Parts: sequence; structure tokens; C-alpha cells
Amino acid sequence: MQEIEKTKERSEWSLPRVLTVLRLKRSVYFSWKLKSRGNVREDGSGKREQLSRLLPEEEAAIVSYAKAHPPEGYRRLGWMMVDEDVAYVSPSTVYNVLDQHDLLYRWKRPEASVTKVTPPSSPNQRWHTDIMYLWLADRWYFFVGVIDGYSRYVVHWELLTSMQAEEITLVVQWALERCPGAHPVIVNDNGGQFTGKEFKKLLKRFQLQQIRTKVRHPESNGIIERFHRSLREKLSEKDLKNLSRAREIIGEWVDYYNHHRLHGGIQYLRPVDYHFGDPENLVRIRKEKLARAREHRKLINQVRSNEVNRSNLEPSKSLFCA
Repeated sequence: MQEIEKTKERSEWSLPRVLTVLRLKRSVYFSWKLKSRGNVREDGSGKREQLSRLLPEEEAAIVSYAKAHPPEGYRRLGWMMVDEDVAYVSPSTVYNVLDQHDLLYRWKRPEASVTKVTPPSSPNQRWHTDIMYLWLADRWYFFVGVIDGYSRYVVHWELLTSMQAEEITLVVQWALERCPGAHPVIVNDNGGQFTGKEFKKLLKRFQLQQIRTKVRHPESNGIIERFHRSLREKLSEKDLKNLSRAREIIGEWVDYYNHHRLHGGIQYLRPVDYHFGDPENLVRIRKEKLARAREHRKLINQVRSNEVNRSNLEPSKSLFCA
């Protein structure tokens, strides 16, 4: 800026001619001029101002929402906020904000199983079932669930007082009766309840195929095992004094799991969305929300930037008016 002023003074040329000789664009000159009035002397990196940067109120909303929903992962939090119209930001942005505020819930990702199985492509194509032991009121009870491999939707469950083959078989039968016309492949371990004659009769009656997991390899039935883990964590927070109360709490959790909880294995949608809805359309709606939010964010940042610039120009305007 000093060189330009010296050149004008010595040559008595007009400003456009000086800029032409110096091969300097008028926009660059007036940008420098604006910075000088705002006491911003450095040129910076030369990059354009990031109008799509996160708004302060958006950052505050993310932090507040994360504190209200511990210890959800940043991806689930991101899509929860999009669905609930709290903030329209990508999971990576949520990660950066939580990292800055030391709110990340970090966990060690388990090692992937060596065996890869082709995932199902539609609901009721493959079901997973297993038995989970629960110590309750000084005795063992047995949770048996049937979960859809495509949608992670819990089709049916029971909390039993015994683990006899007839009762376990009935749980799967009730699940099938709730889904008329379904012929899923049943994935289970090698327990006697799933290899005995009662279960084989059920498979034959409903014309079903069966996949038995590897011996001593629970990862082969990881979908139901992961659900069991989440259920155990939930039950550990409750005081389970009797069977009736336990069934009530499990029913509430399964309803939340199916209809409200965003699942990392299905693009952070709800199991009910995948099982009965249109997941592709829901993903499209999310992307549209993020796109609209980016445009809105640019507009707000542009307006606020212009307001700051106008405030910096006020003293110079008063001189011209005088």
C-alpha cells in the first residue's frame, strides 16, 4: 500500500494507471485498502474467507446436545441432531467440535472377523438368534431374541425361566408368525436347543435354512451378540428385583432400540426405518438438510462479515462527509 501511494505521488498518475503498471487488480487493491482501515495488515494465506465455517450458535448447540446424550459416538450424535433439527452438520464436523471441547467418547474398535459373510439385502432374509443368561433375583433367567440381519430390527424376544429346547423353539416360531410369508435363513450357534429335533421340526415346517456359527467363535453371530452387549449395559443401570420388572425394562429398551436409537450398522438410521421404511429416501433427506444448512451458513457468515466491514469503514465515511 505504501509503494502504491509513493508511486501515485511521484508520477502524478491516476490510481487505475498505477494499478495497471504494477499489474495489480483493482479488487486486490481495494481488499488491501479495506484491511488497512480495519487494522489488518497481513495478507494472510491468500485463501478466500470460509463463509461455510460453523456458526457460533451451531457449535454451542452441538456441545449442549453432546452433554445431554453421553456417551453416544460422534457419528450417531451427528445424525441424531440432523433428524431432530438441532444442527445440520456432518459427523466429521461434530468430531472436530467435540474434540475441541474434550467431549469425545472414545472406544476401542474390535478386530474384524477373518470370515466375511455376504450381508443380506432386504428384511427377513436372514435372522440371528441366541440365548443370553441373566442373573436376576438369586437365579438365572434366559433372554432369547430374534433380530433381523438387514435392518437390526428385533422381531421378537422372550425372557424365559428355563432354556429347554421346546421353549427356545417357540420363540423363533412366534417370530415367524409375526412375519407371515417370511422365510429367513436362521443363524445360531451349536447349542443343543438349536441342533435338537424340536428345532429341526420347526425348520422343516416353515421351509427354512439354517447356518450354524463356528465353534467358540461368537463373532460369527456378531449381530445378536452386539445387541446382547447393549442390553446388558442397559440392564446394569437398573435395579431388577423381579421377573415382571425385568420384562418391563427389557420391553422398553427393545422399543427404544427398534424405533428411536440410531444404529451404526445401518447408516445411523433406526431399525424400524430399514425394516419397514425407505432408507434411501431418508438418507437423501439428510443430505438435502446438510446442503441447505451449508447455503444458510454461508449467507449468515457473509452478512456478519459485511456488518463488521461496515463498522470498520464508519470513521473514514465521517471524514468524507465532513
